[in-house]
Amino acid sequence: MSSTFEDILVDPMLAVAPTEVEAEIQPEMQAEVQAEVQAEIQAEIAEPAPVETAPSVAPGGDPTSAAARLLEIATRNADQLLNEAQAESDAMRAAARDESDQLVAEARTEAERIRSELEQSRAEAKAEIAELQATGRAHRDQMREHLHEVLARVEATEVV
Repeated sequence: MSSTFEDILVDPMLAVAPTEVEAEIQPEMQAEVQAEVQAEIQAEIAEPAPVETAPSVAPGGDPTSAAARLLEIATRNADQLLNEAQAESDAMRAAARDESDQLVAEARTEAERIRSELEQSRAEAKAEIAELQATGRAHRDQMREHLHEVLARVEATEVV
């Protein structure tokens, strides 16, 4: 005879009210648990995995031990799912951290390249400015000399 939840008898004296923490967590996690259960059901439908079944209660057997065994199996499954979720979370965090470090390194490299290009461009611009200033001074000096020569010729022609 296979066991179902209806086959298990629960002693009302053993039932315990949920703790305050459980009462707070229960509404918050209900949607999450339902989604997980739906995902598990879909996965089992797609590819049924070997499932540990609860022992059936033999006629005259102890229904409390069957319930305890069922709770033990449920606890083990919950622990396994929690461990898998924690491992996946840790892996995702590590991957995100690695990607973040890589992006930061690339950004720093790019910033250094741009800074180097700007410094080079600035140095070239300063050199060009210095060259233009020198050319400007040379032209002013030539113009001044030329104007003095022209002025000297004009004065020489007036004197005559």
